[in-house]
Amino acid sequence: MQGPPTPYWFVRHGQSFANAEGWISGWIDVGLTEQGAAEADALAEAVATLPIRRCLVSDLARARDTAHRLLALRRDIPVHVEPSLRERHLGTVQGRRRDDVMSDPVSRQVMRIWHAAPDGAETHAELVARALAALRRWDDGTPTLVVAHGALVRNVVGVLDGLDNHEIMKLPPAENCALIARSLRY
Repeated sequence: MQGPPTPYWFVRHGQSFANAEGWISGWIDVGLTEQGAAEADALAEAVATLPIRRCLVSDLARARDTAHRLLALRRDIPVHVEPSLRERHLGTVQGRRRDDVMSDPVSRQVMRIWHAAPDGAETHAELVARALAALRRWDDGTPTLVVAHGALVRNVVGVLDGLDNHEIMKLPPAENCALIARSLRY
């Protein structure tokens, strides 16, 4: 018999220098801009009202910094760094300008196909499998804040919503510091 679903709140990190400068970061560790810090600070009051009991966060600085700012009013919440919540590894396109990558028809197509990836990168399907495996490992019924990355949040929320991979890939990445509530049941 299954227990009740576990409540999760997903947040993409605040604006990073890569976001502001228009390049693809993937696993490149880059910090928050002043705007990104302000976005997280602005969401902290809403996060303080949530019945969360822990926070799972990507090991990348932009997500860790966001999590600490989001929990400024909730110092009682333990923060657990979870490397499996990293952004999608983007191989050879990491560090390249987004406009350059997306202006090439082949690269644009590869970036938007669920089971395809640039050279040396992981697919969206691999990203979701890694993230959901991490959430399953942690799932014990504890209401949880998850601070991660745009593609991860979009893809995981899409799967939880029952969308197929074609529908998910039509969605934009999660907005910076958008709070998205979902429940998980395994």
